[in-house]
Amino acid sequence: MPIVKTLSDRVEKFKAKTPADQTGTRYGAVKELASGRYIEGAGIITAVRERVRDILEREGIPASDHGVYYAFAFKAVSKALSHSDTELETIIEGLKAWFTAKGADPAMLDKIANLIVG
Repeated sequence: MPIVKTLSDRVEKFKAKTPADQTGTRYGAVKELASGRYIEGAGIITAVRERVRDILEREGIPASDHGVYYAFAFKAVSKALSHSDTELETIIEGLKAWFTAKGADPAMLDKIANLIVG
């Protein structure tokens, strides 16, 4: 079973990679703000990954096939953060077609898209 990094693991790694003595005093002054922004951004991805994992495991998709569905979910979230309404729906439909061509189950992609777009 693969090791899954939690949000707190990722935050600790982010903080460890950015010591103020190496990145400069200007960054050191805003490190808390930067950490908060990192948590906010990474929190979205972590939540989506966990919900997609729940869907895939509930549907009996083998772990070896999860990657394509995670890739779809992350791509869809990326687009959902900057697009909306009809434009987003069109983008999601295009992503579904693209990932279906890569061998993903369209029904699973619909479930994941509904999770992200609603």
